[in-house]
Amino acid sequence: PRGIPCVFPVRAVFPKGPMVCVRTLCLLLVLAAAAGTLAFLPMAGPRIGAPSPYRHFSAKSEGTASSMRVSHRPLSLHMSVLEDMVARKQKVIEELKANPPPGVAERLEAMSEANKPKKTPIFKALKKPKGTITVMPQMKFKTPKLGKFCEPPEADILSGHYYEAGAAAIACSTDEELFGFTLKDLKIAKSVQDKKKGEFPSPLPVLAYDVMLDPIQLAEAAEAGAQGVFLNVAALGDRTKEMGEAAENLGLEWIAEVHSEEELQTAADAGCTIFGICNRNMETYDLLSPVDSVLRDWTTPIEETIFALGDKVPAGCLKVAMGNVNETLMAWKLRDAGYNCVMIGETLMRGSEMRMASGPYQSAYNEAKGLIKAFRSKGSVKYGPSSTASFYGKGEGAKETLGMLSM
Repeated sequence: PRGIPCVFPVRAVFPKGPMVCVRTLCLLLVLAAAAGTLAFLPMAGPRIGAPSPYRHFSAKSEGTASSMRVSHRPLSLHMSVLEDMVARKQKVIEELKANPPPGVAERLEAMSEANKPKKTPIFKALKKPKGTITVMPQMKFKTPKLGKFCEPPEADILSGHYYEAGAAAIACSTDEELFGFTLKDLKIAKSVQDKKKGEFPSPLPVLAYDVMLDPIQLAEAAEAGAQGVFLNVAALGDRTKEMGEAAENLGLEWIAEVHSEEELQTAADAGCTIFGICNRNMETYDLLSPVDSVLRDWTTPIEETIFALGDKVPAGCLKVAMGNVNETLMAWKLRDAGYNCVMIGETLMRGSEMRMASGPYQSAYNEAKGLIKAFRSKGSVKYGPSSTASFYGKGEGAKETLGMLSM
C-alpha cells in the first residue's frame, strides 16, 4: 500500500493486491491446522455416520432437549441392546447351572402341571372395571439408555409407598447391571407386601422383570418370592410357549412383552393372557412412538402409535402399556383405548424421594404417591392437564393428588 514500506514487491508477487494475499494466507493456515488435527486421529476410528461405540447416553429424562453425556457402559459396535442382553444372560445361566442357589434345583425338580396357578392374583389385580386403569410401578434406577438417573430409596420403602398409593402390582427389575435392582430387592419388596395379608387393600403381587431365557431363571425368581415374570418375546421367539409353560409349572403367572404384531401373535399362540405392549425398539432401546418433550405426549395420535396393537389383543386378555408413559393424560388416553394397566418406571422412581415442606404450614410429601393417584383418577382426556398441573392442584386429577397431600 502507498505510504507503507514493504520488504518485498507485493504487487509483483501478488498482482491482485495485498488483500487477496492476506485471504490466501488465512485459508492456507486453516487448511494446515485441519490437516494437522486429522493427522493425530486414529486411522481405524469409526467413519462419519458409523454407530458410536457408546450407544447408551445419559440425560435428565428421555424425550427432553437436555444435553446428553456418554454413559460409562460401552456396547459392542456390532451388537444391538437385545443381543447384548441375551449374550450376558447366557453367561448368567451357565453360572446358575454350575452353582444353583439354595432351593432352585429343588424347584426345577418339582416342576409339574399340578403347580399351575389355581389363583391368578396378578390377572385379578390388573383387571379393573371399564373406564378405569391400574398402575404397575417398575422398580429401577438405571436404564440402558440413561445409565443411572436417580438415587432411589430402599426396596422396602418403595414397596410400602406403592401399596399406600393404590398401585395394582410391582415389577422389580432384577438385572443389576442394566436396571440397578436385584432379586434380593424383589425379596425385600415381597416381604413388605406379605405383612399386609388380611388388610384392605390386599397385598400387591410382585413380578420379576428380566430377560428370561431358561427355566432356571424362572425357578430362581420363584424362590426369591416372585409371583409372576415377564417373558420378552423378541428374545424368545418360538420358545415363548415353552417358557410360558415352564413358568406356569413353577406356579408363576407371566406377562408377554411384545413390540410388534408378529410378536403379539406369537404370544397369543403360546396361550398368553396378559400382554405387555412395549414402546421400545429392542435393537437400540429407542422409543418406537416418540414423545414430544414440550407437549408431553406422543407425536402422533394414539391410534398411530405402537399402542394401537392393543386392538389386536385377543378378547378376554389384559393389555399393559410399557415404555415412557409418564403423564396422566397419556395414561387416560390408554385407558380410553381399552388398556387395563400402565407400567411406569422412571417417572415414579424420580418422584419416590420425600420432598421437604416448602413452608411452616406444609408437611413433607412423596410425589410418586400423588402421581399414582392422578394416573388412576377418572380424568377427562379432553380437559386433562399434565401430571405436573394435577400434582399442584389444577384441573382433572387434582382431587386425588391433593387427597394424598392432606393425609
